[in-house]
Amino acid sequence: MRKAVYAGSFDPLSNGHIDIMERAAKLVDKLYVLVTVNIDKHSTFTIEERVNMIKKVIKADNIEVAWTDDLVVKFAEEKGATTLIRGLRNIKDFESEIALYHFNRNIDNRIETIVLFPTYLYTYLSSSAIRELVYYDQDISPYVPKIIKEEIVKGIKRSLKQA
Repeated sequence: MRKAVYAGSFDPLSNGHIDIMERAAKLVDKLYVLVTVNIDKHSTFTIEERVNMIKKVIKADNIEVAWTDDLVVKFAEEKGATTLIRGLRNIKDFESEIALYHFNRNIDNRIETIVLFPTYLYTYLSSSAIRELVYYDQDISPYVPKIIKEEIVKGIKRSLKQA
């Protein structure tokens, strides 16, 4: 069975993330969508909120949503996954992804990384752009799943009040 892990903070979840998830799920028998902790960022949503949002949106039978506060490559080892899926939007992403690739290979060289590019509609979409649009009371409908749009807006506004 071919297993892969697509990991990210998904804070908030966007249509760009969904695009990569759905396309990656077609490449493997089992895809773990893994919500992770980004130590460089203050999270807008709790891990539980992010996991639940993904579960509301993703309905593919071969996708399992999980979370970890450990290294992604360690999670992959535990699940028997041999592939990490990464999304790559631009040259800035490339610089961080190539470094991450080499760190992961040094930890476990049996795990390979596959890069997927977003569809053109989501090339410049980012979680920070979504947060900024909400801050300025702009519509985020084109960028997030409709079923969780209001939840995302409320969560971002809650986070902005705490800042």
